[in-house]
This record gives sequence, structure tokens and C-alpha cells, in this order.
Amino acid sequence: MRQITIALCFVLPACGCGGTKTTPAWVEQLQAQESSQRLHAARALGDRRSDAPLAVPALADALKDTDAFVRREAANSLGRIGPDAKVAVPHLTAALRDRTPKVRQAAAQALKNIDQEAAR
Repeated sequence: MRQITIALCFVLPACGCGGTKTTPAWVEQLQAQESSQRLHAARALGDRRSDAPLAVPALADALKDTDAFVRREAANSLGRIGPDAKVAVPHLTAALRDRTPKVRQAAAQALKNIDQEAAR
């Protein structure tokens, strides 16, 4: 079901998953009840480097989401934002102890992209 939802959002921009959403709207969507909506928001926020002061804290909070896919995508997005996500380093360091291996891997890669010294 999740894969179908993701595919539809690429085909049907009118579903609310399109590029016209503002950063505050994506941040709000990180609180959605549906994990697929939170996943979309986490992914979209990784492309909002210019809005890092708003996106980064929300993504750092998403590292504690109940859904491992959302946690992994939040880490991936923080890594894509790069050095502007430096305030999330403590949250990513904590994510290195996540119960899901792919979340730990994403957190480690994000740390490398954000701060080489912290990654060590």
C-alpha cells in the first residue's frame, strides 16, 4: 500500500504531494497520522536547504518517529541538507543506536555529510 501511495503522489500532484507546498506545510505534515504522509514530508524537507532553520529541527524530531521508514528518511534528508543541519548532530548521534539497521546507516551517512569530525 505504501508503494502505491508514493507512486500516486509522483503521478498526481493534485494529491497534495507536489512541489508547491511551503516548508511550513511540509513541517506540519510531519505530524500527520498517516506514516506515508510523514514519509513524504521528511523526503520533501530534504530538498529545502534554503529553509534549513525551519526544516532541520522538524527533521531532527522526526528521527524519533514510530515508523522506521520516516526515521530513515529524516536522516537521509538531514544528510542532503548538509552542513546547515549541524544542529541535528546530537539527534543523529542518538539515531546511531536506533533498533533498525537502515536507520543507523542513514544516520551515519548523514553525519558524514554534515560534519566529518562528528562522524568519527
